[in-house]
Amino acid sequence: MTIINMPGGGVQDIDDPDLLWLRKAFDGEWKGATMLQLADDRIYSNESMEDLSTKFEKAKVPLAEFSAPESGRTILLVSAHRVRQVVDSNPAIYHEKAKSVLVFPTKMRLAVRETPEEARKKLRDAGTQVA
Repeated sequence: MTIINMPGGGVQDIDDPDLLWLRKAFDGEWKGATMLQLADDRIYSNESMEDLSTKFEKAKVPLAEFSAPESGRTILLVSAHRVRQVVDSNPAIYHEKAKSVLVFPTKMRLAVRETPEEARKKLRDAGTQVA
C-alpha cells in the first residue's frame, strides 16, 4: 500500500500492484500534477515523478522508463511487473511515432517510442521477462 498526496490536500492509499504507469500530467489534465494510471482508475498527485518513483521502488514496484510517442520528451514510468506482452505498433491504430505497444493484464495498452526489442530490454533490466 502506498499513500499518494492528492491536489487539494487529500491523500489516497493505492494497492501497489494496481499501478500500471505514471507520467507528468498534461496542462489540460491537471497542470503541475503527476498522473498515475491504475488498473481501474486514473488519479493525480501533487508529488513529483521522482518522489513517486522513490515511493514505488521502496514498495518493491520496479519501474522502467519509456518515451511517449507524441513527444519524446514525455517520460512514462511503467510498472515492469504489470506488462504482459510487448507487440509491434500499428500506425493505423496508434501514433505514427509509436514503435511498440505494452500490453497489460487489464487489456489496457500503452504505445511507446521504443522498438519491441528496446522495450523488452528495459523491462528485463527492471527485473521482468515478457513476450
